[in-house]
Amino acid sequence: MSETTDEQRITSADLLAELREEQQSFRFLMTALAAIIGMAAVIVAGSVIYFYMELSGLKSQYAEQTRLNEMNLRIVAGEAGRQRESTQAAIVAIREENEAARRQAELAREIQRADSVKQAAGYKENAIELAQKHFLGIPLNEVTSQVIAVVLRADGTDGELLSSADRLMLHAALEDWGDQNSEAVRTALNTLYQDGESLADQARGAAGLAALEYRSASDNSLGWNRGCSTVVDYVNQASARGLEAPMLLLWKGQCLRKRGDALTAYQAFSKAATMLEGGDFEETLLHAQLAHHGVGTTLVALVASEELPPGEDSETALQEALSELREAARIRGERGATSVGVAYTEENIGFIHILDRDWQAALEHTKRIDDILPLAWNLTVRHIAAMENEKALKSAGASRDEIRKMQTIQNDTRLVLGLMECNQIDRPELKRLLPPRYSSTVDDLSRHCDADAGGSL
Repeated sequence: MSETTDEQRITSADLLAELREEQQSFRFLMTALAAIIGMAAVIVAGSVIYFYMELSGLKSQYAEQTRLNEMNLRIVAGEAGRQRESTQAAIVAIREENEAARRQAELAREIQRADSVKQAAGYKENAIELAQKHFLGIPLNEVTSQVIAVVLRADGTDGELLSSADRLMLHAALEDWGDQNSEAVRTALNTLYQDGESLADQARGAAGLAALEYRSASDNSLGWNRGCSTVVDYVNQASARGLEAPMLLLWKGQCLRKRGDALTAYQAFSKAATMLEGGDFEETLLHAQLAHHGVGTTLVALVASEELPPGEDSETALQEALSELREAARIRGERGATSVGVAYTEENIGFIHILDRDWQAALEHTKRIDDILPLAWNLTVRHIAAMENEKALKSAGASRDEIRKMQTIQNDTRLVLGLMECNQIDRPELKRLLPPRYSSTVDDLSRHCDADAGGSL
């Protein structure tokens, strides 16, 4: 009996201990399971948050890349528009040359009948005038070049018809028109300028050299230290010897404008416009376009710098600038320019709205230009107008959507400008067309151009 009781007592204690151990193990397992489930929940929640943020980031990157692609496409489309305008400009130049030749058809018939030296000699004065005009913005054409050729042939080897100065001038014009020998052209004109017996001959030489230098300076974006200063020197030398012509003044004005001398440039452009309107000089649409554009743009720069001509106020000057730029745009269209070509002139009207502090008008105007193609100056004006309009809207307690719209315009213009070539922006001249308070904004928008800022001076 006692052995059995002892065995039963031991078994009960063991069972109780085992039960306790199992309960402890179960509680441990439940605790571990709860910890695992909690950890899994944390991991799942973290994963959801992580992938949500990643997807949001990808979505944002995709949207940004899409926006960037759209801007690049706009710039590419703008380049295509520029190419079309360049082609159209070449077509216009050919058309104008053909039209000039057509108007001189009777002269061509007379030349063909001039079968003697005596008859050809009658065209001497015509030839000299045409040669001079060639270097003053009225290029030779198929008919007028024949006049010069006939007179040169009539001069013969003994040179009984022409003076040495006249002969140099005719040869220079004919070779320059035919792109035959640029060095010979320059040598002839330099000889006229340096060694001409009369002031008139020296003036013709200086004017011809100004024409050659202006072409070279144009290839260098009219840099003052890369040709433009020489252009102005030759124009001044021609003027000092009694020769003044609209195109000489237009070249001078263009160079002075690029240098930043707005007042002297304005005077040159204004004088050229007055000479053309007087009817004393042969006017072409190109002459008129350049004169009106020059007057309008330099007036904008003068108002921006608060250096107006004596007796003028800002409001009157801006109204005159607006009228001049609109006339230049009209003439550009009349000459046959595409909408892109007209936009090159009309974009400058945006500066007038900035100077008038008419932000809404500036936004509307720049939107119309931007719908044609992205232009750096137009985008800069648009950015400034949106920036100023945002401030005005905030002060007036405008809605969040209206303010956000202005911020979107600023972001878009900043992005497109950052993708543009620096020679399209021309930071120094752009600053001259805006009030000084916007200089830092121009610097910020063209930050990628810091390395060559001022390169166009």
